[in-house]
Parts: sequence; C-alpha cells; structure tokens
Amino acid sequence: SRPLRLLPEPLAIEVMSVVPDGPPIRFSRKDRQHVVARWWGPERIETAWWRGRCVRRDYYRVETSGGERWWLFRRLDDDTWFLHGRFA
Repeated sequence: SRPLRLLPEPLAIEVMSVVPDGPPIRFSRKDRQHVVARWWGPERIETAWWRGRCVRRDYYRVETSGGERWWLFRRLDDDTWFLHGRFA
C-alpha cells in the first residue's frame, strides 16, 4: 500500500533503531518526537542498473503511538532516513 499524500521532496529525519539496518522505533519531525508503535517492512525499492544512477531504498510503513501513519525510507548508500509520505 502507498500513502495518499507524498511530500514534494523527501524530508531528512533523525531515526532511532535498536539495531543497525533495523526498523525505526522513534523518529523526530519538526522538533516533535514520534514513537513507533507498529511497523511493516522493509520493502526494498531500487532503480534498474541500466537506467543510470542507482537509487536503493528500504521503505517502512509505521504507525506512531498517537495513531499517525507515515511512510519512511532509509537510503541504503549512506543510511540516511527520510519521511516520504503520510497515510490518511
């Protein structure tokens, strides 16, 4: 499933995981902390090598303790996390 609302550009966020390359357990957005209550993923999405610059991401659907649902991804080349969308 995909979010109904995508950000125009993914927003870099700070994420805490229990283990490296693991799912997010907490993230911050606009100086507000979000605690992840449930998560689904990762779903790996990457471009085909013949299309030029390779993009490799692990996407997670997360639900916070406040009931908000977000679409986050970790860029695999440098382990940077981004917020890409919000579910209705």
